[in-house]
Amino acid sequence: MKRTGTLLLALFLGVCFGSRCGATVYSSDGSAQNVQYVHDNLSHDGDTITLPAGTFSWTTRVNVTKAITIKGQTTVDSDHGTANDQTILVDNLVRHGGREGFINSVVQPGKFVRVTGITFTGVGGLTTTMSNGAVIFACASTGNTAQARVDHCHFTAMYQLNYVAVYNGMYGVMDHCLLNNIPSQMGQQRVYNGIDSYGDQEFAQSAGYGGPNFWFFEDNYCVAQNGDYVQGGVDALNGGKFVVRHCHLFDVQILNHGTEYDRARGGRAQEIYNNDYHWTYSTALDGIRTGSVLFHDNTFDGVIPQGFSLTNYRTFWNFGGTWGGADGTSGWDYNVTEADGTHVDGHPPYLFESGTLTSGNSTTLTDTSKNWTPNRWVGYAVKRVSDKAMAQIQSNTNNTLTVLSWQPVTWGAGNQYQIHKILLALDQPCRGAGILVSGSNPTPFWPNPALEPCYSWNNIYSPGGAHVNLIRFWTMPPQALIEGRDYFNDTPMPGYTPYVYPHPLVNGSPAPTPTPTATPTPAATPTATPAPIDLIAQIQRIGGINITHLKWRGAASANIDVYRNGVVIATTPNDQLYDDSTGTSGQARFTYKVCEAGTRTCSDMMAVNFPP
Repeated sequence: MKRTGTLLLALFLGVCFGSRCGATVYSSDGSAQNVQYVHDNLSHDGDTITLPAGTFSWTTRVNVTKAITIKGQTTVDSDHGTANDQTILVDNLVRHGGREGFINSVVQPGKFVRVTGITFTGVGGLTTTMSNGAVIFACASTGNTAQARVDHCHFTAMYQLNYVAVYNGMYGVMDHCLLNNIPSQMGQQRVYNGIDSYGDQEFAQSAGYGGPNFWFFEDNYCVAQNGDYVQGGVDALNGGKFVVRHCHLFDVQILNHGTEYDRARGGRAQEIYNNDYHWTYSTALDGIRTGSVLFHDNTFDGVIPQGFSLTNYRTFWNFGGTWGGADGTSGWDYNVTEADGTHVDGHPPYLFESGTLTSGNSTTLTDTSKNWTPNRWVGYAVKRVSDKAMAQIQSNTNNTLTVLSWQPVTWGAGNQYQIHKILLALDQPCRGAGILVSGSNPTPFWPNPALEPCYSWNNIYSPGGAHVNLIRFWTMPPQALIEGRDYFNDTPMPGYTPYVYPHPLVNGSPAPTPTPTATPTPAATPTATPAPIDLIAQIQRIGGINITHLKWRGAASANIDVYRNGVVIATTPNDQLYDDSTGTSGQARFTYKVCEAGTRTCSDMMAVNFPP
């Protein structure tokens, strides 16, 4: 039923609530206009505004500027993914470019806002897309922090790009919520909670793992479908920091965007643990483009994922604007400056090669005047002189480069090009606190970020007990991200203890905000040698038998040792191809690597998963 009308009688409950004794509970009629009236004219910090059972079509948001609770009658069983939808708000919100969610909370520093017991639905509502969040929290003052909780809510079928969004120094928790029946490319949770306008402060500090200064997602039940990378997941930008724990995740991707567009920095830090993942298709976990991650004690069933990806998009695309591309010449990156592949401060980027293309397209560039050593330029960047368009070099013959770019770049005859190389890219995965960047148009410089390794441990797939770990995604130059230096698999982070569970706000008390402690320095580990061999694996089923097609590049030896599940299964000529007939049929998983015969010069490990 729909309800309209004037203010109902305010009920005074002579109790202590939050930090205010004698806090009042006001009963609204469920309309946005009435809730706004109660907020503006009657409520004070610590009060509660209730919404009755019923269905209410909202066309305008409620602006919350006080430390209150907004409470409906919906209940959620987040262990089993069910809800008793009692207070239902239908999304008929006016669409425009601003923050037109149901509830837009601008929270004063040090204050706390809660939204609980509401069903937010698109059933019977608009089907045009709206951005920025159905429920929004932001701290009112840049450089400060505030807290919020959204709990026991049901988010379903809305054409909102983001269901819950936190901005500008917001910490707190989203817990015991159900997210399901989400339209394609909708319903992601947005964490943009850096404490300044761009997230610079977060990249000048350690991640603070195990501390309270994150937005927490815990004990939620989230369902995506059809291989959608957005539905029910989490994304971060502007120095965003979040924790996902004790959740039930069905085809849900957790990721961040990088330091790429405009002036914003990328996502800063993630902790992902004690979740149960359920996958219906083969994929890599989308992972991180900037900052660092702790990924541990998760379980997996269904189709095993290939791993949690680590990459950086600036290494194969020029975004223009503030950051450009990591093409080996940008002042934002740690570039090779010497012919021997090293860096010397104050020296200009080293120009390894240049010329004019004879022909080209989006993936191959040919200069018939050259006579290169095959695969000499793997991991280097090629830049077009005229407009600084760039691509990452994947392989080369004597005169042709095979390249990768995020979006197609059309190369052609007469294009002048240069080849340079990076060692490290700005804000790339597994780097942490660096020199503070500031201002709206900063001059490029290398901020010298500290090594802040990423760690993965005890992530188990059932049945079989295989481990799901971090992977250097193939788009990341091999010299920039090295296992054993930048990231560690099957290795707990030294000195780390997760933050208290449940979150203190779940138990009704504000979370403490101690001064963040420095991220522990891991025990000394010998520096790993960059994997000079890139390996690609493709699967096929022929006559019911599982076949793995291996392709590699970068190996210099005459023969190659092929490893399956850690055991040499063949020594083969280095023709960059090998087909492995596994002798199995049906669902199966294997790991592969290739090495220069008789040596430890090897590719990274590659996992393949055959479906049932």
